[in-house]
Amino acid sequence: MSIKTKIIIADDNVHICQMMYDFLKQYDDIEILGIANTDEDEIKLIEELKPQIVISDLMRNHKYTGLDIIKKYYEKKSNIKFLVISAGEQELIINSGVEVAGYIKKPFGNYEIIYNELKRIKSNLDYENV
Repeated sequence: MSIKTKIIIADDNVHICQMMYDFLKQYDDIEILGIANTDEDEIKLIEELKPQIVISDLMRNHKYTGLDIIKKYYEKKSNIKFLVISAGEQELIINSGVEVAGYIKKPFGNYEIIYNELKRIKSNLDYENV
């Protein structure tokens, strides 16, 4: 039995979240703790559920962007890893000085790329501190 990686999916596009959820739920080594469609929900789920990885979109039409949330946890020296999915704002991450565990550019035609990135990130997690 493999150790499950605990994740949260965060994107303001409800359809993308649902498609990621539907695809990832087939894997026994992934535990989807929740889906967040707003910045407030993402922060609440992170604080309450303590995921290991957050799949997060960068740009949102809310109070905080995904990058704001990533910065918050980076500055707190959190152990949470962020897998960013975005339509081309990779320069924002580079210029912000934060580190993310992975980056996938939207649109992506195959959701397998997300699972492959999660596996790569999972291989670098320290499960003793979970």
